[in-house]
Amino acid sequence: MREFRTVAVVGAGTMGAAIAQHFLMKGLIVRLADLNQAGLARGEGLVATSLDEAVARRLLDAEGRAATLSRLHPTTDLAELADVDLVVEAVFEDLEVKRALFAKLEAIVRPDCVLATNTSSFRVGDVAAGLTHPGRVLGTHYFYHAAKNKLVELIAGDRTDPELLAEVEAFYAGLGKTPIRTADAPGFAVNRFFVPWLNEAVRVYAEGLGSIPTIDAVACEVFGVGMGPFALMNATGVPIAQHAAEGLAAKLGPFYAPAPRLVEQVAARQDWNLDDTTVVHGGQQQPEAIRQRLLAAALGCAAALVSEGVCSATDTDLGARSGLRWPRGPFELMAAIGQDAVAAMVADLFGRYALALPAVPFASGPIALDWVQSEVHGDCGVIVFNLPDRMNALGETVMAQFDAAWSKLDADPAVQRVFVCGRGKAFVAGADIKFFLDAIDAHDLDRIHAFTVRGQQTLNKIAASAKPSVALLDGLAFGGGLELALACRYRLGTRNTLLALPETGIGIYPGLGGTQRSARLLGVGVAKSLVATGRRLDAAKALELGLIDAVIEVPRRFAELAQVPLPTPQSGRKPQPELEAAFADYHGELDAATLAQPGLAPFARELARKAPIALATAMRLIDQGQALELDAALQLELDGLHAIFATRDARLGLASVLDGSRPSYTGH
Repeated sequence: MREFRTVAVVGAGTMGAAIAQHFLMKGLIVRLADLNQAGLARGEGLVATSLDEAVARRLLDAEGRAATLSRLHPTTDLAELADVDLVVEAVFEDLEVKRALFAKLEAIVRPDCVLATNTSSFRVGDVAAGLTHPGRVLGTHYFYHAAKNKLVELIAGDRTDPELLAEVEAFYAGLGKTPIRTADAPGFAVNRFFVPWLNEAVRVYAEGLGSIPTIDAVACEVFGVGMGPFALMNATGVPIAQHAAEGLAAKLGPFYAPAPRLVEQVAARQDWNLDDTTVVHGGQQQPEAIRQRLLAAALGCAAALVSEGVCSATDTDLGARSGLRWPRGPFELMAAIGQDAVAAMVADLFGRYALALPAVPFASGPIALDWVQSEVHGDCGVIVFNLPDRMNALGETVMAQFDAAWSKLDADPAVQRVFVCGRGKAFVAGADIKFFLDAIDAHDLDRIHAFTVRGQQTLNKIAASAKPSVALLDGLAFGGGLELALACRYRLGTRNTLLALPETGIGIYPGLGGTQRSARLLGVGVAKSLVATGRRLDAAKALELGLIDAVIEVPRRFAELAQVPLPTPQSGRKPQPELEAAFADYHGELDAATLAQPGLAPFARELARKAPIALATAMRLIDQGQALELDAALQLELDGLHAIFATRDARLGLASVLDGSRPSYTGH
């Protein structure tokens, strides 16, 4: 695979400066090019200001800021881009300007340099038209603010080299972005349904169905967002909404055309008055009509783009969650509302423009979102958790899909070993906390019990399989994620590894084998120390304790795992006399005298913050399980679930994860 070490961004405006900043903060050398010194100065200022904000938020120190800026090399001479590995074009949306720029670049850069356009209005194939080597041109469509927003849409033109696309995808994933692939189609994926959502809000306003504050409030409630469409247009620029709608309408027809009221607002050069409660034409507020129209526009257009093969439903939802920060994407939202109800809304709105009801899913049936995916590379199977924006949290659907993926690969005679991986910053960062809270609040602890039983059954399948299972712990593996890894035969760490069993700090205990497999692997004292303190371990410490088998370089693509040799097992009990002495006989006491004991004193502050019932229960489960066969020991975890989740401490601790508070436990 090619390396991308030096990149160039052409266009030092708001978007170009943010793209440059993202590359800079990932340690790359960046050449920022613009037509003149004034443009460059503005771009440099935008980067510097944003880095100042990072310093103020303690995301960066002064030394780091200086080092970041030292990698920025502004220029007005395109000839200085001759040796870069990647060029991202971020000039204004004029097709001929973009074509002329790429023609110049093609004559300057190396033959293996990748040329990318950040266009949101034009087909990538049209931008690359006339080039001698269009195979190295692709689209990298960023979203505001490009240095912070995780999403980047990757678009292959009709002549883009597929292998190059895969390499760029791996590159962006390695930089912490969430890349999704889309076809070279108008609006690509996210703008195809987001822009109509904005536009429909203006139509609803113009028709007198509600005031601007009411429409924004309905949108926030229905879609679970912090800013409604009018507030968003003000934040990003009202003209951008008109321009984007015009670009879609030119290729897709009148439904996508900017609302006349939007055109008027742009012509007047005014933002929307977010405080004006007047309903135009003297109409009455109609929140249900507003709700249906906004849902129909967004969900109908999402269905249309998937029907046309522009993007998968899974990636469309991921794009909405990562790029727009919607808590649920269009298809997850559709499933929650009901497909038939959404179909009626879409048919009503689309019928006004003689648009057919999209085939997917309204004719084909409900869509399964692939939150867990499986791949086969040679004799190597790979299971991938595909919820990077949700830290690959384990919930009912995710666990069911994981079970199905494992069973499929385990039954495939061509597959000789199976890797388990996660996209994004986490391997699996634990269980879905909201699932637990919803079940507690609904007084449905049986649901939590059933989920945990299913999870234990799945992990037992992995542990019992004749095929080697390998957990690639590239990122966070907390709680249920580490428990899953403990069920695998091998565990591999990377420079990004961070492991912990934090459950006793949030009012519960590990229930997917964490109290039992950890003790059998590491010994009682070490296992108790991990469960009691919840301390986070990097790869080096995990290797020292025997929790992982080896530390490897991060593979750039999952296909590379087929070449990773299975290590000689290094995990397992390694002498840890200090931890054994401190914790082997610890039962979860939190009194001052116990915490002052020499072995426990270094951990006293951490232990004091734990939920008393959860801590004592976890210590007892570890002790009791040692005298039992593993199946019986695992049953102990299941037997205590109702009691632990019924405590006030569990409700308090779980809620603290979502609201960021520090719980104060009472032992109830």
